[in-house]
Amino acid sequence: MKDKRFRFQAHRGLSSEYPENTVASYRAAIDAGYDIIELDPKFTRDGVCVCFHDSAVNRTCRLADGSSIGEKTPVDSLSLDEIRALDAGLFKGERFRGERVPTLAEALAFIRDNGSLTVKIDNCYQGFSQALQEELFRVIEEADLGGRLAMTVKNLPFLEYVARRFPAAEIHYDGSLTPAALDHLRSCCRGRATLWISYGNALTSWCRERRADAEFCAGLHEYADVGIFTISSAEELARCYRDYGADVIETNGTVRPGDLSLV
Repeated sequence: MKDKRFRFQAHRGLSSEYPENTVASYRAAIDAGYDIIELDPKFTRDGVCVCFHDSAVNRTCRLADGSSIGEKTPVDSLSLDEIRALDAGLFKGERFRGERVPTLAEALAFIRDNGSLTVKIDNCYQGFSQALQEELFRVIEEADLGGRLAMTVKNLPFLEYVARRFPAAEIHYDGSLTPAALDHLRSCCRGRATLWISYGNALTSWCRERRADAEFCAGLHEYADVGIFTISSAEELARCYRDYGADVIETNGTVRPGDLSLV
């Protein structure tokens, strides 16, 4: 059973079992029946946009011989060729040896051509220089995703700009949820919009904003869809679905779309 209203978002792909932000993790999310794949853009030293979460490559990359990278190495200190020489799969196990960091263009083309998922761009691009933002937007536009694009924004000026730049895109908002901000969001977004809040668990212990509860979610539904991150158990899934009326949940793969039949 799959509720058409209720959508599953894969965090960096199916990242619980596969190397995050790689084609392998995106393929696994597609095969598992996810509706949205969230990915993170970063830029190399020579100005190529790649899919990578951390600011440095050390946690998820290894040298070609499998050894760890000793000195902290920022993504933007490496050229595309240098980051391609790293192994982005071994940190998840030997079976992923040889997995490489994909460019954003490659990732968008792969997801576009392999199903009907929506691609969601993380809000980290808001910290890029204007020149890099423009390059990111160019790559996204060339991918021609149409209504299968979602852009995450964290503040109202970016919300306005992105809504104009990508009128067919979904807007996913994870900024301040004051009444004034919510009214402004509703006035800017002519298409589908989702408000993101956290579920209170170990995966979101870093979050200091109000957590999901039935009252909070009901109020937010007056303005837009509600997304809840990051779910890690069937019990949490059931609460989001039955009690909170969530429209989207984000998981890293420990809970999958097929688990909705158990709720």
